Amino acid sequence: MHQCQTSGAYVIRKLVRRSTNFQLTNDLAQSQDAESLKQSTDSELLSRMKCDYMVYFLLVGFFFLIIIILLNKPGLAYIEKDEAVDEIPASLTCKWPPSTPKDFYSEGGYNITLCVRLDPRLSPTRKPKKYPLSYVFRNWKGRSIISFEELGKLSRRFWKLVRYPEVYRTYPQDVPLKQIVKAVKAGLPVTDMPQYNFPIRILKTSKSVCSNSTKHDLVIVVKSGILGWDARTAFREFMQREKARSANLHVGVVFSLGLPRKHGGRLFNREGNIISLPEISGDMLEQFNGKEDVVMERINKEIENYDDIVLADYEDTYYNLTWKTVTNLRWLSAFCNKYHANTFMIIDDDHRMNLSMVAPFLKSASTETMRKSIFGFVGNVDYAYRSPTKKWFLSYREFPWDLMYQYPRGFSQFIGADIIDDMAIVSAYTRYNYSPEDVFLGMIAFKLGIDLHNVDSMYDHTEYAIRNTGRQPAMVAMKDYFG
Repeated sequence: MHQCQTSGAYVIRKLVRRSTNFQLTNDLAQSQDAESLKQSTDSELLSRMKCDYMVYFLLVGFFFLIIIILLNKPGLAYIEKDEAVDEIPASLTCKWPPSTPKDFYSEGGYNITLCVRLDPRLSPTRKPKKYPLSYVFRNWKGRSIISFEELGKLSRRFWKLVRYPEVYRTYPQDVPLKQIVKAVKAGLPVTDMPQYNFPIRILKTSKSVCSNSTKHDLVIVVKSGILGWDARTAFREFMQREKARSANLHVGVVFSLGLPRKHGGRLFNREGNIISLPEISGDMLEQFNGKEDVVMERINKEIENYDDIVLADYEDTYYNLTWKTVTNLRWLSAFCNKYHANTFMIIDDDHRMNLSMVAPFLKSASTETMRKSIFGFVGNVDYAYRSPTKKWFLSYREFPWDLMYQYPRGFSQFIGADIIDDMAIVSAYTRYNYSPEDVFLGMIAFKLGIDLHNVDSMYDHTEYAIRNTGRQPAMVAMKDYFG
């Protein structure tokens, strides 16, 4: 009798230990044992009844333990079932990409925020997904579980044992993206709503590039700050000469801009740290601080004179480059012909390309590879910059791991035509407010299983002088190397 009580209490204590989400402290202290069951001093009949009750609760507890383990096992938290949404009629307008840009135009511009519907049979709220510590870290024996938000609070000693690439899968949102992409394209409801589907509207777009029946062998999107009119003028002059040298390659060029910053000048609050944006970017912000009308007057003249600007309504600063990247993906996806060209090019306005090398590059890989991959200068061993006063600072809250997943460096990429729609959709399911735009692209590629290909003739900033000691021709490099 007493043996039954003692063993039952022991098993229940084990169940409580295994099913409790341990309170994370500096070193993730173990939770205390559940209080031992009081031993009965009543009659033998009462003790036998208690023993029976313990067996009953033991079975119930075991059942719930199995459920908890299954729900927190990576890959099983969301069950992919196409039939869960197939019974609901598809929408002709609430889908991505839209059939035509007119479908998402309203007074004032094009709303490129994704239109997504939740399966009405599912809850709109989800608890943050949690992962066994043994999944994220090596040599962990316990059953403790942890969320992405909690990872950044862990002692750094844990990170010596981190599992790559498993830890990257915790980056929000960890949902069945292939199923969701398929549903959004078809106009069907989804199992999970996007948490990063921030409102973005394109206010102006080109009438000569990716408009109506225009066709180009290559569309180039130039990332340019709204105050960079001198850089855009220099880029236009360069492209005029470059197009004349490669007349057989029909190239379309647009500049991607946001709106002027309303206040703050060159100062930014990054995770509680005040950062002063250096160099010309910061100087221009100071010079035009509070002069939105003056800035927009110049931009509107550029639009009228050149018809080569895609203007969106996010605040255009260095720390909003991910917003610019999301805008670029959505614009390419919604406006451009993805059948005539196999890839699209994105480049910073302080870099240049050699079109005589770009033309053969476009044929250097199979059509399938070119259409389904990202090409660029791939960063394979780049680490997070933790100095809180520097421009490139990343906090542990933003990226708790130190080694970034491989990504195409931000100065330039070629993105395949067959993956641009998927990336435009998944951008709403990938965490950002501030995130380095190239690291953000890498996380999207990781989530979708997109191949990244390194191109030796693409040089990031000072890399040309460092890597190309023989001064071989560059397909992409800083403007200084093109004379």
